Amino acid sequence: MNLRLDWLWTGVVAAVLGLAACSGGGTGEEPNPLESSEAALCTVEQTCASGAPVTCSSATSACLSSPDNGGWVECDGVRTYCPPPCTCGSTRYTVSRYGEGATCGEAASLARSFLADEVADQCPAGGCNSSDALGRCTPLGPNRTDGFRMTITRTFSCKEPLNCR
Repeated sequence: MNLRLDWLWTGVVAAVLGLAACSGGGTGEEPNPLESSEAALCTVEQTCASGAPVTCSSATSACLSSPDNGGWVECDGVRTYCPPPCTCGSTRYTVSRYGEGATCGEAASLARSFLADEVADQCPAGGCNSSDALGRCTPLGPNRTDGFRMTITRTFSCKEPLNCR
């Protein structure tokens, strides 16, 4: 029982010290060096319209945040804005990749992996509105009996703008 109260008391003291460190104001007294060295960092978070959070921390100044202009946080005079929300672009891309494997399923899985890499290269913020067209699964050739090849064609758009989330 005592251990629980000690833990609770420590949490209350840490919260008070953290609030004092983040308040940006003070009592006008010089801080005790022992107290300030143990003060928690000031941390602030803003949840953006996309649901993605932006955060910052400071040990030296007040932290600020606001939902204005899409949302932002500020620590040590550096303001970080929420990234804009994503929209699916209107430009359509079409890419084909093939995979080879011991079975048709393995070949298709490898082709999808190659397509995912291609979409990631083409669309830094991610792809959207994609559709796949499966090709035929064929044996690797008359001289090879060790597997199959399958081609998949993917048509997709990119999320925009580039820095969206």
